[in-house]
Amino acid sequence: MQSTRNIFLLASVCAVALSASAPVLAQTAPAAKVPPTPPAGAPPAATAPASKAPAPASKAPAPTSPAATSAAAAPAAAAPSVALPSTASDHEALAKKYQAEAAGYRKTAAEHKQMAAEYKKVHPDPKGGPKDHPWYQKMAKHCEALWKDAEKLATDAEKAAEYHTLRAKELQGS
Repeated sequence: MQSTRNIFLLASVCAVALSASAPVLAQTAPAAKVPPTPPAGAPPAATAPASKAPAPASKAPAPTSPAATSAAAAPAAAAPSVALPSTASDHEALAKKYQAEAAGYRKTAAEHKQMAAEYKKVHPDPKGGPKDHPWYQKMAKHCEALWKDAEKLATDAEKAAEYHTLRAKELQGS
C-alpha cells in the first residue's frame, strides 16, 4: 500500500514538473513543436500532415537559453547607461545627492544605535520566560551591525560629496 502511494506521488510530481517546464522547453527549442498531451482517457488527436513548404529563414539565429532569450528581447534593459559628470554643475548636483544620502544614512545609524541600546536592556518576556531572552541579544547584535554599516555608508557618501565639491570648484577655476 505504501509503495503504491509513493509511486503515485512520484508520478504526480513528474507530471507537474513536465507541465510546468513545457513553456520553458518551447522557448529554448522553438523548432521542436510538441503537440499538447491529451488528458488521460481521451482519444488521441489526429495529426496534421507536415507541410512541404520550407520554413522562412530568420535573419538571426534563435537563442539557445532562457537568459539569451530575455537578453535578446530587451537589450536596453540589460544594463542601464551611466553618464559621468563632466561639468561643474554636474559635480555640484552629485555632491548634493551624496550629502543627502549621507544624512539619510546618519539617521538610519542613529535609529539602529538606539534600538541596539534598547535591546541590550533587560525586557520581560511576554510569555513569562527568561528576562534576558537570547533573541534580545541577537537583535542587539543585529542592530549594532546595521548601525556600524550605516555609519560607514554615511562616511563614504560624505567623502564622495567632498570629492565632487572639490572637482566642481576645480572646473570653475576656483
